Amino acid sequence: MSVWIALAIAMVVAAVIVEAPGLVLIAVMTAIYGSLTAVWTRYGTRRVEYSRRLATDRAVAGDSVQLDVTVWNRKPLPLPWVTAEDQVGAGLTIRERPDMQREVPPNTTLTLRNDWALAWYERVVRHFHLDELRRGSYRFGPVHLWVHDILGRLAGEDEVAQTDTLLVAPRTAAVRHTEDDVSPLGERRARSSLTTDPALFAGVRPFQAGDSVRQIHWRATARLGSPVSRRLEPARGRDVVLMIDVQTVDGPYWLTWDEDAFEGLCVVAASVARRLLADGASVGMAAASFGGSSQRIAWLPPRASLAQLTRAGELLARIRPVPSGPLSEALAWLNRRTPPGTSIILVTARNPGRHLAALRRMKRLGYGVELVLLGPDASEHAQAVRLAALRAVTATIEPGWERPDAVTLAG
Repeated sequence: MSVWIALAIAMVVAAVIVEAPGLVLIAVMTAIYGSLTAVWTRYGTRRVEYSRRLATDRAVAGDSVQLDVTVWNRKPLPLPWVTAEDQVGAGLTIRERPDMQREVPPNTTLTLRNDWALAWYERVVRHFHLDELRRGSYRFGPVHLWVHDILGRLAGEDEVAQTDTLLVAPRTAAVRHTEDDVSPLGERRARSSLTTDPALFAGVRPFQAGDSVRQIHWRATARLGSPVSRRLEPARGRDVVLMIDVQTVDGPYWLTWDEDAFEGLCVVAASVARRLLADGASVGMAAASFGGSSQRIAWLPPRASLAQLTRAGELLARIRPVPSGPLSEALAWLNRRTPPGTSIILVTARNPGRHLAALRRMKRLGYGVELVLLGPDASEHAQAVRLAALRAVTATIEPGWERPDAVTLAG
């Protein structure tokens, strides 16, 4: 400010010497501009609030999500030029900003820039729409704020640490099988069970020789005047873990991948998980991927609740086609994590030949092992798997993973 005041005084002195009244007016305007610049520099970013609000933090591929950006000048000082640059995840399409590039290199971000001229205490909300979302995890923030003076000179800057995450799960489709009496896992449906589930009460029946005393329904016995036993439904539930082989190209797993094959894996895994949950199975999921955390294996323990499908979608949204390690290590980890009797379903888009020995070893330990194969060579790979005495089915997404209508399993 002192520089502008000194310049204004010098202009006034010069105006007196050369008798130029117009120069005095310029000096006054220079002093006013210098004073305002000093005020904007000192108070420009103070009490300027920037906020971002997503209509939801969970979505499905193909959805559209509204994004609201709000800036609020909460002080009596008008701001002639405020700029905000919000970092948003690569791969997003913003309807109102068609000029923003969608296809950018991995691990990069896009910048959503907004400019405002704000009066005192003015609050402005801008509405954006994220269209045709693709599966993935998208991070928003941080935000950089700049305040410029009336001539565009930088008067102040600040950073807003607000961050948000949008998880986009893959689409699911109806699962069909070429054989009517075979489940999506290729296993015959259970017709009876050696055990019963005490939570599945089915009524009472007359007490019979061999019934345990613990089975007697005492209240019904007192009411009927003769002993009766509880009748329970057989337990047919099963634990199933879907292991997704995120590596889609043979060779060093960190070099390259097939984007279409990986997205197809996610669609098939989500669709099969939904079908299994509908059939009453307890479903879990695993993948050799960091999945947004420092753990090398993305892991979802088996559960039978309907909310498990949402959790599975979140896991599939976070994983990437670059594995955190070889599939053999993931299978060994899963062997230690799950008890024998669990069904392990390996969903892969490449030749599983090198892992057949490990899978057969898991089968001998009591695990149910099956492979779901995708890709143009899936039928050939399935024949090799069956020769190794393991179950295998091929999966086809119709018409494609972008807008799937059905997942057909052929065994």
